[in-house]
Amino acid sequence: MANIVGSNIPQLDIGQGGGTFLTGTGAFTPPTGKVVVAIQVHTEAAFTTLTASNDTGSNTYHIAKTVVNGATGNGSGASDLGTNALTVGTWIYGRWSAVTLSSGKVFLYFAE
Repeated sequence: MANIVGSNIPQLDIGQGGGTFLTGTGAFTPPTGKVVVAIQVHTEAAFTTLTASNDTGSNTYHIAKTVVNGATGNGSGASDLGTNALTVGTWIYGRWSAVTLSSGKVFLYFAE
């Protein structure tokens, strides 16, 4: 595993931390010690749940079904995904602790 220059943070390529193919509308939680860090849309998909694993201490907020609209959150004027469907081939990156589809199929990729 390569390290980012000047950092102790390991750099992982998508897929090295594991992943899954999600096709149903049941609630999904990643394996113990992992979070979803990337989502690739296989067929047009919308989410019932997309729970961001935010780190409020570092002011890091991720794309989700709900956002923290403001200077100490996702940014002033930020919008959530709501019921918007994502088109085939779309990738989104972040950190999520739970995912539930309302429609579609997606690939989920994990990291610690």
